[in-house]
Amino acid sequence: MTKQGTAVPLGRPFWVVWCAGAVSFAGDGITFGALPLLAASFTRDPRIVSLSEAVAGAGWLLLGLVSGVMVDRWRRTSTMWIVDAIRAVVAGAFAVLILLDRANIPTLLIAGFVLGLLSPFFDNASSVIVPDLVAGDALERANGYQQVSLLLLSSLIGPPLGAALFVLDHGLPILIDAVSFAVAAALVWSIRHASPPREQAADRHLGRELKEGLSYLWRHKLLRSLCLLLLVVNAVGSGIVAILVLYVLEVLELPEAGFGWLVAIYAVGGILGGLLAPRLSKRIPLFAGLLASMLISGLAVIAFGVVSTFTLVAIAATILGLGGTWWNVLTISLRQRLVPPALLGRVTSAYRMVAFCAGPLGAVAAGFLAHRTDLKTPYVVMGLLQLAATLVFAPTIRRELSRNAGGPGGGSGIE
Repeated sequence: MTKQGTAVPLGRPFWVVWCAGAVSFAGDGITFGALPLLAASFTRDPRIVSLSEAVAGAGWLLLGLVSGVMVDRWRRTSTMWIVDAIRAVVAGAFAVLILLDRANIPTLLIAGFVLGLLSPFFDNASSVIVPDLVAGDALERANGYQQVSLLLLSSLIGPPLGAALFVLDHGLPILIDAVSFAVAAALVWSIRHASPPREQAADRHLGRELKEGLSYLWRHKLLRSLCLLLLVVNAVGSGIVAILVLYVLEVLELPEAGFGWLVAIYAVGGILGGLLAPRLSKRIPLFAGLLASMLISGLAVIAFGVVSTFTLVAIAATILGLGGTWWNVLTISLRQRLVPPALLGRVTSAYRMVAFCAGPLGAVAAGFLAHRTDLKTPYVVMGLLQLAATLVFAPTIRRELSRNAGGPGGGSGIE
């Protein structure tokens, strides 16, 4: 904050990058809503349709850690605009094939796989570039705005718009996604020197650089505790989503569209959390904010398993979205303050990979538990698991926050 108490300006470079990210998120959301419909138009084999979803997510599994190394090597603005330029070409070529009625399952899988391989590079760079562009006091506000654009455009507006555009023309959503990548690339290129070039070591070695990032994350007790807690939280989140459509149909007894309603309500809660998190961070000590965001999220999950009316579940979904985004803003900002800039890409990619690996475990566990009991029990069990994990890690997080209070930005609001 300035001496007059007004907010520190985020600056033109941040807003250009934010706009580029927002455009990309919108395109991604549109494609997310259209891609399953496109796959289903080629085949009704559920194995192939599900494979089209799997290849798109394979990039993080295959190149997630490598992308962190490269983001630490390269100028981060350069990474962003070059990756989006390549994605524009790939998506544009695929859109042309669809419009010419030359697309098929192999081209769908190849395009999805290539775009999935490129995604981690942009995602990592767009996250770790924030400290290069804004002052330390403005990190929560900047990250909050990024979370809002992600939820609003990628989750709330994009998917239904993509489905509607698909009805007009099968290739239109993919073409718009290609244009979004091109616009985003042009925007970031216009401020390509806003991010400093990375220092290049004479003896660069992929394995050694990757080990440095992993070792830093593991040795840093605070970040390690937050990462392990996130592993549990992501497992819980994946479990929630895995059985949500059945919960909507059989417990809430809503039509199929009810699934989309609940996802949209969750996104609205997340947007609210993104807007409130910067303000809350100024008024609530960091440890209290981290603890509160996890506790209200866990209680909201339990509420899914206790209540059975749509109104109460909608309130719980809103709280769940708010708590999750509040947590994201706080932990992303904290990580950006604590990790040296030269390691931030690698630590961020390792942090995300741990969370990524937890997803399938949570989904399988929720499905198995629902099969053995009912559709409400998994929510109670998973909510209790999140609360228990939060309470287990809370003492370590509180102690390590106090120890890091004198570190890079660590003293802001810590008790």
